[in-house]
Amino acid sequence: MKSLQTILLVMVSLSFSSCDLDSLLFPRTSLTSYSLSTAVIPESSREFVTMTSQGKKIYGYFIKSNPATSTSITVLYFHGNYDHLQYYWDRAELFYKIGVNVFIFDYQGYGMSEGTPSESALYADSRAALQYVLSRSDVSPTSLAFYGYSLGCAGAIDVAAYQFTPSCLCLESPFASASVLLQSGVLLDIPSSYISKGEYNNAEKIRKVHAPLLLMHGVDDKFIDIEKNGAVVFNNANPPKQFIRVPGADHEGVPGAMGESNYIFTVRSFIQQYTPPAK
Repeated sequence: MKSLQTILLVMVSLSFSSCDLDSLLFPRTSLTSYSLSTAVIPESSREFVTMTSQGKKIYGYFIKSNPATSTSITVLYFHGNYDHLQYYWDRAELFYKIGVNVFIFDYQGYGMSEGTPSESALYADSRAALQYVLSRSDVSPTSLAFYGYSLGCAGAIDVAAYQFTPSCLCLESPFASASVLLQSGVLLDIPSSYISKGEYNNAEKIRKVHAPLLLMHGVDDKFIDIEKNGAVVFNNANPPKQFIRVPGADHEGVPGAMGESNYIFTVRSFIQQYTPPAK
């Protein structure tokens, strides 16, 4: 067994000798333009936004809430690592159905955004997105909630810990830290510093957040183990907090496993409980 681990360690070392965790966390796709469905969100309800982060242009969409279900609440949405906002557009559609304004944006190197993704860039991009949302006359600071998914949880937690306390914080499938993520994914106890420039220490940063927390995590998540990650982040969080373990859900499957109507009801109820509508 030891010899097998040694062989695997050498193979991992060679594989990672020319890269770091950032390059593994950000398998993004570049775009020259976005092609977004209008099946749920009409073009008249969305606004294309250009921002600057670390001297680079990054892009997003501000989506005005569905008039039929509007609450005048705004959600700043931090998407996952897999791809650009076009890939996660179905999640923006869920928030349109919830009845809130939502701002979804691409990190550096994603979609149309310039630059190269990294931990520091992720935090800078997240802060630029916050500054943009707060600059809008139709957004009240007291009616602003955060939602982070997967990698996006790192951005949401960092901003909530050091920049702005949202009315509430929703996290879906967060990882505890770079070290825990590597141990879970590689199945070897390799120090994160061996191949990573960053720490992404969500489990420690969450201690600095003083906002009501809703954490949802798939029980069958094989990418980010619920017990080593989501449960640790939740245990370190300040109250009030709610933990929803979702049976049958893998890493991307929380909304689907919960069922769209139940997911919408759960998220809407939590956000409305702690977020007063803008006046």
